[in-house]
Amino acid sequence: MTTTSETRASGYAWYVLGILFLVYILNFIDRQVISILAEDIKRDLGLKDEDLGFLYGTAFGVFYSLFGIPLGRLADSWHRVRLMTVGLGLWSTMTALSGLSSTGAHLAAARIGVGVGEATASPSAYSLISDYFPKKLRATALSIYSAGLYVGGGCSLFIGGLVVQNWNRAYPDGGPLGLAGWQAAFLAVGIPGLVLALIVATLREPIRGAVEGLPEPERHPAPFRAFFDELVTILPPLTLIGAARIGTRALAVNALAL
Repeated sequence: MTTTSETRASGYAWYVLGILFLVYILNFIDRQVISILAEDIKRDLGLKDEDLGFLYGTAFGVFYSLFGIPLGRLADSWHRVRLMTVGLGLWSTMTALSGLSSTGAHLAAARIGVGVGEATASPSAYSLISDYFPKKLRATALSIYSAGLYVGGGCSLFIGGLVVQNWNRAYPDGGPLGLAGWQAAFLAVGIPGLVLALIVATLREPIRGAVEGLPEPERHPAPFRAFFDELVTILPPLTLIGAARIGTRALAVNALAL
């Protein structure tokens, strides 16, 4: 017989899902907004097309991918709400700092920070949703969360274009602090994330497996040590440290390949 607890989720679970949905929207707004600002950035910072390609793809994507694996492991062993709060605060801060960039190098460093911060979102969110929703509702909840990707992608183009257009119209020679329209757009989408991070910090951390009646797993004795152990096997040139831990032969092979 199917019980009510197996087919229904609490009102608080749906509230958490709503917050996570907003987080994912901001995730993609902060990730994609640079695409609508590209031409203004290129002109003001004296960048080339390949520089924009690096900012849009490599600076973000490589570090997002590399940090995604160890941060996913950290989400499995540490407090997921705290991890998402820190990650959201980091990528929102870096998005806002993108608006204060005066060189391509500064903007690239900020984009790397956005990538690292955003790598915390999905591992934490998927794990939280799995512990707030029973199996029969889990696919629905994950689908709602995933829809934030497309909502955020569309909003990023609309918000970015709207801010730039109105800012440049109001301040054709540069606005307060000498900010151009594209800089104001980064600030406009980054600062709200800091407010949302404070709301995320208030969410309750669910007991792992409790929704399925499973016993609570033992806490990892050193989650951050495991995170850094994973990181040194993935992130160059720290991979040489990981190889050295395995042995001299592994270090020699990796050094030769390098």
